[in-house]
Amino acid sequence: MQNEARLLHVTGTVQGVGFRPFIYQLAKAHGLFGYVKNLGNHVEILIEGSPESLEKFLKELPEKKPPLAKVTEIRSKNVPFSGYSKFVIVPSESGVFENSIIPPDTAICEDCKSEIFDPSSRYYHYPFTVCTNCGPRYTTVRKLPYDRENTTMADFPLCPECQLEYTDPLNRRYHAQPVCCKKCGPEIWLSDPEGNVLARGYEAIAEASDFLQQGSIVSLKGFGGFHIACNARKEEPVKELRRRLKRPEQPFAVMAKNTGVVESFAELECSGREYLTSRRRPVTVLPKSKEFNLAESASPGLHNIGVMLPYTGTQNLLFDRESDAVYVLTSANLPGRPMVVENKEALEKLKGIVDFHLLHNRVIANRNDDTVIRIVNGKPAFIRRSRGFVPEPIDLPFDIEASIGVGAEMNSTVTVAKGKLAYISQYIGNTSHLETFSYHLEVVQHMSRLTGIEPIHWGCDLHPAFNTTRFAIKMGKENTLPVQHHHAHMLALMADNSLPQDSRMLGIALDGVGYGTDGTVWGGELFESSYFGYERLGHLLPQPMPGGDLVSKVPSRGVLGILFERLQRTELEKLPLSFPQGTQEFSAVMKQLERGVNIFQSSSTGRVLDSAAAMLGICGIRTYEGEPAMKLESAAKKSTHIVDLPIVFREAGKSGLPALDTTELLLGAYELLGKYSSADLAFAVEESLSKGISELAVSLAAKRGLEKIGLSGGVAYNEHITSCMAGTVREAGLELLTHRQVPCGDGCISFGQALAAGMRTNP
Repeated sequence: MQNEARLLHVTGTVQGVGFRPFIYQLAKAHGLFGYVKNLGNHVEILIEGSPESLEKFLKELPEKKPPLAKVTEIRSKNVPFSGYSKFVIVPSESGVFENSIIPPDTAICEDCKSEIFDPSSRYYHYPFTVCTNCGPRYTTVRKLPYDRENTTMADFPLCPECQLEYTDPLNRRYHAQPVCCKKCGPEIWLSDPEGNVLARGYEAIAEASDFLQQGSIVSLKGFGGFHIACNARKEEPVKELRRRLKRPEQPFAVMAKNTGVVESFAELECSGREYLTSRRRPVTVLPKSKEFNLAESASPGLHNIGVMLPYTGTQNLLFDRESDAVYVLTSANLPGRPMVVENKEALEKLKGIVDFHLLHNRVIANRNDDTVIRIVNGKPAFIRRSRGFVPEPIDLPFDIEASIGVGAEMNSTVTVAKGKLAYISQYIGNTSHLETFSYHLEVVQHMSRLTGIEPIHWGCDLHPAFNTTRFAIKMGKENTLPVQHHHAHMLALMADNSLPQDSRMLGIALDGVGYGTDGTVWGGELFESSYFGYERLGHLLPQPMPGGDLVSKVPSRGVLGILFERLQRTELEKLPLSFPQGTQEFSAVMKQLERGVNIFQSSSTGRVLDSAAAMLGICGIRTYEGEPAMKLESAAKKSTHIVDLPIVFREAGKSGLPALDTTELLLGAYELLGKYSSADLAFAVEESLSKGISELAVSLAAKRGLEKIGLSGGVAYNEHITSCMAGTVREAGLELLTHRQVPCGDGCISFGQALAAGMRTNP
């Protein structure tokens, strides 16, 4: 039988994942000759041999690919037979790399984990042990192509033993760029707050573990930044950490050795277990178990807690002496600010906060916080999409031109996109802070450099005062497209569900705030949405926000705004409201409402939920973002009685559109105070709000002939609200579309902006 030749081009996540040695071994197994080489954004393969062997090779390539590889396309064509006498791996080619895909950081694999606990292995107790199937990738890369000299591992020349493994195509460490050992790799050490070295190597980790057990607070340098750790089983260190960080209530994530330990304090349903144990190792928000044997102050006032398993060698070794330990592991940063990533920075910024530092000397090229996932209505919902997922692209249902979305202000991300791929950056934070905005600029440059995408079109938020908006206008000039905040949510949701370009949907956007086109603050919106525009069809009744943004920090102000015209002052004074300035602030807000001074109108769903939490005495003053609504949901979990609250629709004055009357909703709950528990009324508020919004959505969809209803926005993280809405929509014979691969909250805004900008010239 005559030999044939095929030239293949394979695209996807095929760099830094052992793809070329896999091809080498597969070709050898089938007696094929030729070569494989990395071209940055794809791998080129020339294979020659019998037609039968070629077909087997092509069949097994996608089936047996390495665990971290993702093949998106294989293009094959017949070429003239060249007569290669063997199969070889050709060095990478440099040049312009567009749509190149660097693999995300992943947890240490079982093989490497076994070696660091094996006394006979040369990797015994060495925390930076990795292979092609695991370890840091994105956080080490400086530029393309993804070769060792272009990563932070270039600072550590390989020893002869590692060089032998690195250059052996049959070794699982072949061209694993972070490969190293204790002879040639990074070093780890324990220091005091002044930087004085107390121990090195494994002894440093062991001593850090001992200090944690004794109640000390320790910083840990990881893949993408620093964490701060303490013993989560004891109240004293957790409360002390709160005091030092000035975070009195914000929930901390915790880390445990394995699922057996996790089950001693949290409930592990199937989906939660799947994500918790995956090689991506996100923080997974789980319900607390009845026997919650951690410090109550780890997650105060909430029914759930963020949990993760160890994903680095260092973290695994921290549990070597104390297998039953559970550690608080929170990012080393102020709220909304970037994580600390440098040793010197840690010694300066964490002074007075931590007692010891567990440091190493590998540079972090790309800051990358932990991913946070919660299971909502049986599906994963990204609260934050970062480590383990970034920079994997999102597949688009159609082609768009080169574009960038710069995000909103809070929980910001950046998205660069071209063709059918969109790359969403790691979590950035609150860009109103100068430090975070500077980090935002770094991410813009880095994402463009790594993907090779030079944006033509720039998308930004409609709000003119955002730093991100000003930046986009400066950079994109006439090619800048301001996108209404909630329409960006809808665009992201539609693409996240792979809806085709001509799709129309009844979109529901429920969040805190978004700049509206009518001069008011939106946040409870129902749209007819397409990829090319939207029409506002309905919303929540706009409510007075005395003091504007102050209402988000002091929800008790929102209660006064909503009920001011329906209740007497004496009745409002009896409510269990809280104000930072006490009765003086209460009186000041009442005067504002009486005179109509400094009052802003908002249809925000978040503010309604916050106000309900304040009125019910659950949370009157916010100490962290989302706190009142989160505590309202947790209170609702304790409900024991079904309570019906009024669902009233009326025409909103300014817009003339149908609106859900949230005044009647809260007034209904007020009238039942004392008759039912705060838990029963919390459940009733969420239930009635959900039913009211979804019933209005179903009605509007029917009038417009829309067959799809979608939900986006931060409120979609509420399990009760989303599940209730899904049930109402399902009863109408429809399905409620929710997010799949991108966050429900403002982390998806840059994605929607990039889509809008990239489609400007499309039909």
